[in-house]
Amino acid sequence: MLTEDPRAPLILVVEDDQGHVELIKRSFAVAPEIYRLASAASLREARQILEQQTPTIIFSDFRLPDGDGGMLIALANNECPVVVLTSQGNELRAVESLKTGALDYVVKSLESFAALPRIAQRSMRDWTLIQERLRAEEATRRAKHEWEQTFNAVPDLIALIDSRNIIIRANRAMAERCSLSAEELVGRTCCELMHGLTDPPPGCPHARAMRDGREHCEEVHEARLKGVFDVTVSPLYNQDGSLTACVHVMRDITERKEAEMARLEIESRLQQAQKLESLAVLAGGVAHDFNNILTIIQGHSHMARQELAAAGVAPNNIQQIENAVNRAASLCRQMLAYAGKRPLVRTLVDLGRLVDEVVELLKATLTKNVSIEVCAAGDIPAIMADRSQMHQVIMNLLINAAEAIGDTSGVVRVGLTRAEILQDRPESDFLGKRIPDGAYARLDVSDSGCGMDEKAKKRVFEPFFTTKVTGRGLGMSAILGIVTSHAGALQFDSLLGSGSCFTVFFPLPAESVTAMDAHPEQGDATPSCKGTILLVDDEEALRMVGSELLSAMGFTVTTANNGREALGMYRQQRSEIDLVLMDLSMPDMGGMEAYRMLRSLDPDVPVVLCSGYSDEEIEDEIGRDRRAGFLEKPYRPTHLREILLKMLG
Repeated sequence: MLTEDPRAPLILVVEDDQGHVELIKRSFAVAPEIYRLASAASLREARQILEQQTPTIIFSDFRLPDGDGGMLIALANNECPVVVLTSQGNELRAVESLKTGALDYVVKSLESFAALPRIAQRSMRDWTLIQERLRAEEATRRAKHEWEQTFNAVPDLIALIDSRNIIIRANRAMAERCSLSAEELVGRTCCELMHGLTDPPPGCPHARAMRDGREHCEEVHEARLKGVFDVTVSPLYNQDGSLTACVHVMRDITERKEAEMARLEIESRLQQAQKLESLAVLAGGVAHDFNNILTIIQGHSHMARQELAAAGVAPNNIQQIENAVNRAASLCRQMLAYAGKRPLVRTLVDLGRLVDEVVELLKATLTKNVSIEVCAAGDIPAIMADRSQMHQVIMNLLINAAEAIGDTSGVVRVGLTRAEILQDRPESDFLGKRIPDGAYARLDVSDSGCGMDEKAKKRVFEPFFTTKVTGRGLGMSAILGIVTSHAGALQFDSLLGSGSCFTVFFPLPAESVTAMDAHPEQGDATPSCKGTILLVDDEEALRMVGSELLSAMGFTVTTANNGREALGMYRQQRSEIDLVLMDLSMPDMGGMEAYRMLRSLDPDVPVVLCSGYSDEEIEDEIGRDRRAGFLEKPYRPTHLREILLKMLG
């Protein structure tokens, strides 16, 4: 059907025959999908429309009064697909249209006009796939160039050696150590170069890797290279799965070998601890400043939305800004949750609906050899959980299952049921720890993939461990952390060659609830707001936008730039201040210290603390105070208004 909604896909029809234009309009008017439709009778009119907006797709007559389809395609500048319409259905015209850059070619007829909505859907889908392929090709070219640079920049000695012990490639570090050029190394055997022999010496790691197809690591003293090296030999397979060569990586450990042997394990643990601690500190600091910036953007976009609405202008760009802010805030929350710097954002989450959303999302990206089967019970109540983290758990489990299947045909099965764990029928997690009795939502994800051996099963939840050729290796450790933080439990089983199965238990709430976690955005109508708000924040821009928002709601606003100044103002204007809205992290005196001192002055004044993160345990303290609340940055003005009205009664 046709609409004036600016969010609907825009169809541009370039046709000088108004009868044909009317037929096309009728076709889209009865289509099940929603479209906007604009028409132009000439190339000049089409240019004017394209200068103002970019259509989703263009249907154009090949011959126009002032040009042809090729000129229109040039005007479109590859920003959207162009489908050529013509009355001449010969192959030469079709080839001519496609050569000019048209995505498709349609011969005009009553039947083809009626089929245009279906052609539009197919063309938009094909266009998306083409653009994705072009981006992928560009990424491949860029990755190849970056790989070449990285290969030669690595200080380790790296060489590719084939099954005949002949060097087929070497990096700059290897060539310099051998006092040869990289080109001079190619074609020589490693036996001759390293040992002065015609055949591999006994125990050669390259020979063993070629025999068993496994990676081999060992320390080797190379007399010709005058050093001790940590050598890793990794098998290299071609597309047919045949072992054709090995990658040799030699790291010079001559100078540090003795010291490293003594401290290797301690140093590794210390580095890991420092890395995690640095990540937490960095994530917390970045999140605080980042969420302050997002709050400023959110506030100004809200005011801009109201001004545009008052002027009768559709705030399309403002909505995009707000969507981007919400996405950025979600990413920031995930980073903080991973670093352990913020409490979970718990809402009521319908796991069944979330599973369906993730499955639908993945079906479009997975290869055709992998199918997903979902069996979900309909009586699973919503659980209290962080929705973004639940999405991450489901997504990671499904992607890992699909990747385990690889290039063979296989099935990923997803089950969601209600489970009761009773004292007389105990269950244990993958570590053997007993799962507490109670009601759970049970999520099962199994695959018919390659499975894992016992060694891999023991390390599957270790950070940075991966069984894939490429990958971060963080997925399963992150899943375990999320499940643990939600008081859940995880079971895991895998058999080499027979697939894997992950089972996750999430506690169900004591009372069955059906409310969903998504709250519709409220309108801009502002209820009556009265009273004086003391706004405390060390960011001047936040104080400014906060003052404007609160004033627009109807409040009287006074500001302070830290907790100490706020206390002084409250002592002087105590009778005039109805509520204190205060940032948690500020110089001189932070929000929690100021809150405690405010409580000693006045136990009844409403206080709302707000922050993009919290490194303090504030929930236990303010959770018992009915006159205190918490607002997470970046906050929407509607949420700010709601909590202020709630605290003011």
